[in-house]
Amino acid sequence: HIDAFITRFARIYTPVVVGIAIFTAVGIPLVTGQSFYPWVYTALSFLVMSCPCALVLSVPLAFFCGIGSGSRQGILFKGGVVMETLATIKAVVMDKTGTITEGNFSVQRLNPVSGGPSEETLLALCAACEQGSTHPIGTSISAAAKAKNLDVSRPEKITELSGKGISAVLNGQSLLCGNLKLMEYFSVDCSRYQKSGQGSEVLLAVDGRYAGSIVIADTLKTEAPGAIAWLRRENLVTAMLTGDTADSARAIARKAGIEDVHARLLPEEKLETLKNIRQTHGPVLFVGDGINDAPVLAGADVGAAMGSGADAALEAADVVYMRSDMNAIPESIALSRHTRRIALQNVIFALTIKIAVMILGITGIYANLWLAVFADTGVAFLCILNAMRLLLYKQPARFQ
Repeated sequence: HIDAFITRFARIYTPVVVGIAIFTAVGIPLVTGQSFYPWVYTALSFLVMSCPCALVLSVPLAFFCGIGSGSRQGILFKGGVVMETLATIKAVVMDKTGTITEGNFSVQRLNPVSGGPSEETLLALCAACEQGSTHPIGTSISAAAKAKNLDVSRPEKITELSGKGISAVLNGQSLLCGNLKLMEYFSVDCSRYQKSGQGSEVLLAVDGRYAGSIVIADTLKTEAPGAIAWLRRENLVTAMLTGDTADSARAIARKAGIEDVHARLLPEEKLETLKNIRQTHGPVLFVGDGINDAPVLAGADVGAAMGSGADAALEAADVVYMRSDMNAIPESIALSRHTRRIALQNVIFALTIKIAVMILGITGIYANLWLAVFADTGVAFLCILNAMRLLLYKQPARFQ
């Protein structure tokens, strides 16, 4: 947007200064009857002074240097517009699993119903449904079954229901493995289900009857509280959007210091919630890593993906954090703001020097080609050096 302002400005600026130069070289001598030489010299000096190369160079170069500085820190920006927008965001919205938490789920407890399958059978049936799943919850169930050396059969049919879970057929049995929404969707009676509130829970139904649940817990990233605290000190609204249960989401949000929590959301509901947050607070940065986050990443003002995330998320994102580190979020915002400040410094500095020197030149107070060369090449060189400061930019102390 800053560069677009320079382009609009040049459309007016260029013909005006050329017109002034022509009038100075030809008009003034004809009107006053003076010699052409001093006025032609003044006009040529004025044209050199007014050359806008410093403005044209300084803005894109600042953003190029900012992008280069970010890449050194493992933050990949997909263009200068992304950096400029990121510098103006008012809210940071994050997914939970793999973004705020480590994503290394582990099975904590097996809760088969009384008179139902054994704990081993419950785990084996859920692992059968989760075969091939890339979601951290699914892989943790498969890992737990493998650790117990359970015989996990491959279902004849598997159907994934986005945001709910998996429907499968195994040895003639109809299996439902997922969250409470999946059970409600298939009208399974879950009156015997007791919520633990300790983490994410996967429910299992066999032939339409509730069979038990598995409690799975994730761990908060150690740097998350410090990163969130920095965002809040900068008066940025923080929010979490997740498909997990409300109890699990609130527990993680409380530890991290996140203000606003929206749980049990389908991908399309995440996008709708994001739009509501944008309408209330202003431009939004969304950070996620899963394939279900791709629509929200594309719909946010700036979408950022953790480098360990799904390919669809990386493709849809505007920024990629290669370190998968929560500190990368405040670091990218701080770098974007610093880059934008330097671009504005260059614009203000170049315009101020040029206007001052042009006034001196056109009035004849100091119409000197040496001053003109400084106003052109010298100012451009100083703007380039100012932009290159970004290559030496170091982030503030770690966000504690």
